[in-house]
Amino acid sequence: MTQEMNLFQKIADVKANIDGFTKDTKGYNYSYVSGSQVLHRIRNKMIENNLLLVPKTSEENYKQIDVTRFNKKAGREITTSEFIVEMKLTYVWINADKPEEQFEVTFYAVGQQDDVSKAHGTALTYAERYFLMKFFNIPTDEDDADAKEKREQYTKPDAKAIGTLKEEMLKFSELMQSVGKQVSVDDVQQKLGINDVQNLSNSQITVCIKKLDNWSKQAKENE
Repeated sequence: MTQEMNLFQKIADVKANIDGFTKDTKGYNYSYVSGSQVLHRIRNKMIENNLLLVPKTSEENYKQIDVTRFNKKAGREITTSEFIVEMKLTYVWINADKPEEQFEVTFYAVGQQDDVSKAHGTALTYAERYFLMKFFNIPTDEDDADAKEKREQYTKPDAKAIGTLKEEMLKFSELMQSVGKQVSVDDVQQKLGINDVQNLSNSQITVCIKKLDNWSKQAKENE
């Protein structure tokens, strides 16, 4: 006879079976797993394990704010009113086979829309998705608000970016030599802390170019 699972064993079973996702959604030129696919898979396992997830809200409040954005059609900035809704969420896991077995997890929800009811719905929808993804430790780099920045930070530079940096290092070397200082390109690279240009990310190249620009301005001011 199969031993009946308790609440935490059922939750662990759901987690153990969240795999085999396909990257079915695109955004920012990359593919990722959509929230609907994740929720669908979790829901199937919850039903199989007779597991319930009941949300409760508290400390709800909203505020109206003015938001100014550039409108391409109008060709100018336009200010509109929007609503921010925030609330405390408590998700309660319940073993339907033994309802006395419950586990509560608190979460935070916030939504912003031009209508207060839409903002409320947005808060609940996104909170549920992110709660489940974080609760079950599903990798969510694609959903991170800093994902685009991270991709740029770790993306290897293209030939044009490398060429631009080398050109700027050469210009700075020539500038130094024009004021009587024997500074080679290798010296510039060493001062920038670069071991190998090919191993720099795009964001690192941008930082180096900005440094060279500042050094050049300082050198010209001191002439």
